[in-house]
Amino acid sequence: MATTTSLSRFFGPLGWFFQLPSALTALGAAWLIATGMNVVGNMRSVDGRVVAHEAAQLNQGRGTGKHSVVEFSAHGGRTMRVVDSLLRQGGAVHKIGETVTLRYPASDPMQAQISGSAWIKTFMGIGLLFFSTIGMFVGWLLLLRLRPKALPPAAAH
Repeated sequence: MATTTSLSRFFGPLGWFFQLPSALTALGAAWLIATGMNVVGNMRSVDGRVVAHEAAQLNQGRGTGKHSVVEFSAHGGRTMRVVDSLLRQGGAVHKIGETVTLRYPASDPMQAQISGSAWIKTFMGIGLLFFSTIGMFVGWLLLLRLRPKALPPAAAH
C-alpha cells in the first residue's frame, strides 16, 4: 500500500506537468490555426510582386536564409512593402518578379503575409494541437487514473 501512495505522490505533480503546458500549447495552436486560415478579423486579399530578397540569420546560428520582400497596393491605393515571415535556407521561396497572393487584416496592411506562408502556419498549428492533445491525455491519465483509491471504512469490532 505504501508503494501505491508513493507512486500517487509522484504521478500527481507529473500529471500537472503534462496538463498545464499542453493546455497552453493547445491555445497557441488554436490561434495559429485561426490566423493561418484567416478566420480571425476582417481579412483582405491582394496580389503583390516579389521585388527583392532579404538575408537573415537562421535560428541557433545554423547559417543564413532569405525572406521574400513583396510590394503591393493596399486597399485605399497605398503602395506598401512587406517582408514575408517564411525564412528559407539557401534561397527565398519566391523568385524576384513573381506574383504572389497576400492576405492582410483590413485594419493593418503591414501585417500582410503571402498566402502560402499562412498555410505553413496552419499546418504547424495542427501539429501542435495534435501533440498537445496527447500531452493532455497523458496528464489526465496520470492525474485521474493513478490517484490513490479511497480506503474502505474500517469494520466495527
